[in-house]
Amino acid sequence: MAGRLAEDDLSPRAADLVLAACLGEAALERALAGAPARHDAPREPVDCPGQGIFVSEIRVRGFRGIGPEARLPLAPGPGLTVVTGRNGSGKSSFAEAAELALTGHNARWTRARHDVWRQGWRNLHHRDTAVELELVQAALPDRTTIRRRWAPEDELSQGEWTQDGEPFDEHRWRDALETYRPFLPYSELGTVLDAQPEDLYEALHRLLGLEAITEAQQSLAEHRKHLAEVVARPHDRRERVRAELAAAPDDRARRAAELLGSDSPDLDAIADLALGAGVGGGTGLLHRVVDLVLPPGDEVDRCREQLDQALGAVTAVATDNAQDSLRCSEILRLAIQLQESGGDESCPVCGLGRLDGLWLARAGERAEHLAKAAGELHEAADRLDVAVAAARALCQPAPEVLLETQDVLDTTTALQAWQAWQDCASIDDPVRLRRELFDRFAELAAAVDQLKSVAREQIDRLDLMWRPMAIALFEWHSQAQQALADAEVLADVTEAENWIRGTAATLRSERIAPFAKESQRIWQRLRQQSNVEFGAVRLGGTRNVELDVSVDGVSNSALAVMSQGELHSLGLALFLPRAMVDESPFRFVVVDDPVQAMDPSKVDGLAQVLADVALTRQVVVFTHDERLVEALRRLRLAATVREVCRGEGSVVRVRTSDDPVGRCLDDARAVRGDEDLPEALRAELVASCCRAALEAASHARFRRERLGRGTPHAEVERALECALTTRQKIALAVFDDLSATAELVPHLEDVVGGWAVELLRACRVGGDCGDLDVLIRDTELLAGWLQR
Repeated sequence: MAGRLAEDDLSPRAADLVLAACLGEAALERALAGAPARHDAPREPVDCPGQGIFVSEIRVRGFRGIGPEARLPLAPGPGLTVVTGRNGSGKSSFAEAAELALTGHNARWTRARHDVWRQGWRNLHHRDTAVELELVQAALPDRTTIRRRWAPEDELSQGEWTQDGEPFDEHRWRDALETYRPFLPYSELGTVLDAQPEDLYEALHRLLGLEAITEAQQSLAEHRKHLAEVVARPHDRRERVRAELAAAPDDRARRAAELLGSDSPDLDAIADLALGAGVGGGTGLLHRVVDLVLPPGDEVDRCREQLDQALGAVTAVATDNAQDSLRCSEILRLAIQLQESGGDESCPVCGLGRLDGLWLARAGERAEHLAKAAGELHEAADRLDVAVAAARALCQPAPEVLLETQDVLDTTTALQAWQAWQDCASIDDPVRLRRELFDRFAELAAAVDQLKSVAREQIDRLDLMWRPMAIALFEWHSQAQQALADAEVLADVTEAENWIRGTAATLRSERIAPFAKESQRIWQRLRQQSNVEFGAVRLGGTRNVELDVSVDGVSNSALAVMSQGELHSLGLALFLPRAMVDESPFRFVVVDDPVQAMDPSKVDGLAQVLADVALTRQVVVFTHDERLVEALRRLRLAATVREVCRGEGSVVRVRTSDDPVGRCLDDARAVRGDEDLPEALRAELVASCCRAALEAASHARFRRERLGRGTPHAEVERALECALTTRQKIALAVFDDLSATAELVPHLEDVVGGWAVELLRACRVGGDCGDLDVLIRDTELLAGWLQR
């Protein structure tokens, strides 16, 4: 990815975002936040699990359908092993245990829609649960054992997970398991080819290891959508907020509406309005009314006290003779000056007395007494003048806000009280001033307090209406600021997303090309008699899979024209190439139930494909369908067949099975030797096993003869389905004709001998079986004759 970025003309920020998205969500978040790019040193090669890994044994106990420990031994090398067993025998428990031991999860349970799949993972008959996978690595002598064990109280996600006794290192195996996953359970095979195109797309990404680039593209797309919403949100919401503000009876709201109406709103002014920093209009005048200041109470009290003291002092010294005393004092002062300047002489006022030394002594004492009284009177008058001036200074003019607020509030009472108080400044009489000033101040204070109370109520009412609008305005402001900050980031993210979308398409084509070619080759082997041609596989840019499929040369939709069996075949064709790449450390492939819904011709093709893969890989296939084993034998393809049998108490046994006839005869001998069974039941069970052996031999012969002549598989299977009884099936194998059942007994007497006819009678349901050892021996002889 870095190399491709270096070759393209991409802005530095967009290139950083592409690389960050490929590194994961955390790295992309850091890049979007503006964190400097990390120039990490090249990472050391990851400690991978190794190369040439094969499975030598799967051991299971207390898990799913397996109770006491059961072992599935496997030849650790290239080759095909088919594990068969009836439904419920426990064979799929081995496949699920191997997947769980190595990957930590099971695809069947992960994709299950019902909890019952996840809850029933413990075996009901054995609570000690453990699964073990024994691996062999090429060129290494020691075996590796990966083990998971759970205590009785543990959940599935808990328990002990070890590799050779040490804690299992998931990180060491994770990349290899995600890129070259060697397990294909039936549930995932169905998901790969589900009818939903996006599911098939996701499945192919998992199979081809393209999740990383898809996740990077999705992550960039999600961030681009989020940023686009953030950038568009203020524009989408602005007109609605502006209309609500314009309709509100508040100057702040109207001012905000004007700001929002601009092509480029002033975000700072809007923030000031929303936060109350730029209050204006009626609300501002109301706040000025609330902030009106009258002289402090202590200052008024001090002024009143000074005026009272000054008036008291004047009253104390201002007697009725006070003026006479002042004039007399002045006459004495002048007479004393006259005596001192002219000596003894007659009194210029009365003409009788003399202004001599004796008079001067007496006049001096009286003048001093009168001067003192005059001084006190002057001092009291001065104090009164000061107190009156201070009282008048309190009387300031009414503030302009009372006039400005008349349209908002009724300020008449306050204005009248203030004017009456101001008029006190022109009162000349100190006593009247004292009487009226402070009474009028009390009236003014009451009027102003009442006005302030009304102003506060109106402010609260307006604020109550404004608050939600302010919140909405601030939210819009925050969104607008974020949009401005994110607009440039959005451009970079969009550029990065467009680049990675185009590059992803190229990478997908490059990555899928070799797999698609191999898938076409495998499909040619699997298709057999199908008229469906499978061409190129492409991963579309709209999360869909484009499969070039044609029917009889006419293009059509794969999911529309393919049968379920063909879809399963296509799923295998898409899975197996990934498991076969040389880079994969795993040299084994585990496939669970691939035969379901396949017609017989597809089963032959599957057998050939699995045998081809087994030339270089260890292939382990789990199936309950005997047709795969039969096809391998008929086509003479090398394979080891293991049969899983489940008894009472979830006791599971694994045995090697050469062919269905041999398995039926082995079952008959096992029942024959069970002395605990009642004799009648034992005889019936032995006869049933012998009938099954003869029918299996007849099926094998009929298929071999008909298919050898080129008869279509479907026609062969329809003929077998028409044969309902054991004699009909043998007749079909011997005469190639279902209607020749009546000729079967004479033919057996002539060609084989009468013992064969007696054998057929003994194998009938409810018939007399006679000697069970003879019955089993004769069944083996007749089955051998039928198979020749």
